[in-house]
Amino acid sequence: MSSVASIQGCFRKPVIPVLWQLPNKLAAVSSASTVILQGGSITELAGVVRQFEQPALDHIHLLVHIDLIAGLENNEAGLECLAQLRRIRGVVTIHHHLTKPAKRLKLLSIVRLFISDSRAVERGLSVASRSHADAIEILPAVAAVKTAGDFQNCSLPRITGGLCRTEEDIHEALASGCLAVTSTLPRLWQLNQTLTG
Repeated sequence: MSSVASIQGCFRKPVIPVLWQLPNKLAAVSSASTVILQGGSITELAGVVRQFEQPALDHIHLLVHIDLIAGLENNEAGLECLAQLRRIRGVVTIHHHLTKPAKRLKLLSIVRLFISDSRAVERGLSVASRSHADAIEILPAVAAVKTAGDFQNCSLPRITGGLCRTEEDIHEALASGCLAVTSTLPRLWQLNQTLTG
């Protein structure tokens, strides 16, 4: 399967839960097509990944925010560590230089771009054009909406996240051309049961 097809598969459902510990009720997570793992430590990672082998969750693509796992280096050695966990499909990072080694290790990569002003838009477009990423995540979501026109000709799929608090926020982000929205809020994960990407 090509990386384009693979990354598109990650965005089949429009809300991507961002979590470390699974909630007691799995329904909101089980309806997702992808989950981003962040916030824990490298010593816990294998155990967290194993939880997604249960039948209700085994269809979910797992991405790891390599910058936000304590003890996991955000470098090629860290990528190699993740690649050994076969259940992990890819990484999220602010470090666009990791995208090329990620591709070599058959890991998908999403580069996070923080947009705070016009110069950040220019830098973001430059990073997107030079990187080997499979997608970009524009943060916060309000910036993704406001800069949709700037990124319209970007060849990489776009997702967003940050400060989305309501269903209306999700709809606005999707309407701006983003394929999915990352969220730490379980009430928004439940939208995957009714929305399609």
